[in-house]
Amino acid sequence: MIKEFIDDLFRTRYFDKWLITRDDITNRLLAVKGENTFQNMILEVYKAYKSVYPKKEIMMIGDKNPMFSLYPDRIHELFPESKIIHITRDYRDNYMSLINVNFEVPIVPIVIYRWKFALKKMWKLKAEHPGLIYSIRYEDLVAEPEKQTRLLCGFLGIDFDPSVLGFYEKKEEAQAQYAGNQDLSKIHKSLFNPISTEKVDKWKQEMTERQIRIADLVMGKTAEKAGYKRMFPRFNILLYISILPALIYANLMYKMIMLGDHLPYKMRNSLNRFLGIFLKIYWKFNQRKVKPV
Repeated sequence: MIKEFIDDLFRTRYFDKWLITRDDITNRLLAVKGENTFQNMILEVYKAYKSVYPKKEIMMIGDKNPMFSLYPDRIHELFPESKIIHITRDYRDNYMSLINVNFEVPIVPIVIYRWKFALKKMWKLKAEHPGLIYSIRYEDLVAEPEKQTRLLCGFLGIDFDPSVLGFYEKKEEAQAQYAGNQDLSKIHKSLFNPISTEKVDKWKQEMTERQIRIADLVMGKTAEKAGYKRMFPRFNILLYISILPALIYANLMYKMIMLGDHLPYKMRNSLNRFLGIFLKIYWKFNQRKVKPV
């Protein structure tokens, strides 16, 4: 059981960036052999994570991963005592952020559809379990970091420590720890910069009018419900028809992803790779045949 778990763990995308060796996690799991429920094994993985912060007394374990927004119900099912912090960011700024680190193929309707899809899953779970999820907008967090962090600590049931806002002072240690890892250097290049509002509304300068129109069209009235104002709120039937193939693809893709979660891990990984390859082919075709968006 332990070997199979570790094998699957190291097949997980990006897990090699965690700086955890196979021997380290194996020794940890063997040390608690007999208590290895799936949940406990996951916790041991997090305890093995190499951090620039001291871990002598671990009160809570947190993980910020955009993919988790697709699985809030699964997280709650596995860890019913966990609390979920749901951070939303303007869907247009989110698009710019994702394409800059190559997390997504930069097809506007597909990226925005994912934002909307994940948001509705979170809203559904929050309606069912009001005390489970704490919602906060990125824009409010960076505008008033201390006030918002205090509120967040209250939700988590822990004392606020002002030193947490000085996280950027660990920048040199973090850079040394991840030295030579170009992927992490790119993905986390601004992670240890002081909190600022510098990146709020960058989409207004960096997105084309067509891109903004598409993003607003895909979001529809959900944008205002989430606290964001559309620049182009009127429905454009011709534009909608032009992006309809991408929306149909996105709808089918996320249904397949959700369905794939019930498959064995190896089959699920194969499905994810297939979808990734298909999406790249779709993007190349889109670039050749359709006006870039």
